[in-house]
Amino acid sequence: MSDGYTGPGIWIRITHRFGPRMMEWFYAGHMILVGYVLLLPSQTFNQPAFMAFRDLVPSEDMMGWLMLVIGCLRIIGLVVNGARRNVTPQIRQFSAGIGCLIWSGISYGFASSDVVSTWLAIYPLFAVGELVNIHRAAHDQGEIRNGTTG
Repeated sequence: MSDGYTGPGIWIRITHRFGPRMMEWFYAGHMILVGYVLLLPSQTFNQPAFMAFRDLVPSEDMMGWLMLVIGCLRIIGLVVNGARRNVTPQIRQFSAGIGCLIWSGISYGFASSDVVSTWLAIYPLFAVGELVNIHRAAHDQGEIRNGTTG
């Protein structure tokens, strides 16, 4: 029995599953980019909107590496999940749960700074979007267990 990691079938499965999981890819990419920005030489946490982050995380570099690594692991999980013949929605549920915690924490950090900015229209919605991703992955798991419905 083939595991689905050979031939053109792997690419077909990844591309077929990409559309419904596009937001999961987007959030992983966004997490990687936020991590990259935090690792740039200029100090982001010195800005007034990031004031609370200095108390929430040990360092800007640590948060940058954490975001970068988690985003990359999420991409790897999505590729593995998309390439397998039998999907593993638990990987997606777990990574979306971690994403929800991260985006909620970032929202909390910005809210704690008492600076109203565009963050208010971005990061809280990312956290809610991750809840939607958890629901979708759980729905996929239910279909695997119980079969698809009408």
